[in-house]
Amino acid sequence: MMDLSLNDIYKSIGALTAEVQGLRRDMEASERRAALENREADEKRAIVHKRMDDITGQVGDIKTDIATITGQVKDSKAVTDQVKQWKLMGMGALAVVGIGGTALGVSIANSFEWVARIFHK
Repeated sequence: MMDLSLNDIYKSIGALTAEVQGLRRDMEASERRAALENREADEKRAIVHKRMDDITGQVGDIKTDIATITGQVKDSKAVTDQVKQWKLMGMGALAVVGIGGTALGVSIANSFEWVARIFHK
C-alpha cells in the first residue's frame, strides 16, 4: 500500500470539491437554459393559439357569409325562374297575337278583294 499523506488526501478532497462545484454550475446553467427555452416555447405556443383563434373566428365569419349568400342565391333563383316563366308566357302571347294578326290581315285583304270584285263587275 501506498502511504498517503494528509496533504494528498486534502488535495484529492479539494479536487473532488472543485469538480462537484463545476458540475453544480453546469447543471444550474443547463436548468436556466431549459427554463428560458420553456418560456420561449410557451410564448410561441401562445402566439400559435392566438393565430388559431383568429383563424377560427375568420372561418366562422366565412360560414356566416356563405349562409347569407346561399340564401340570396336561392331568392335570386326564384326570381330568375319567375322571369323565365314570364318570358315563355310572353313568347306564347306574341305567337297568339302574331297568328291573330295574320288572320286579321288575311281577312282584311280578302275583304278588300271581295269589295274590289263587287265594284269591278
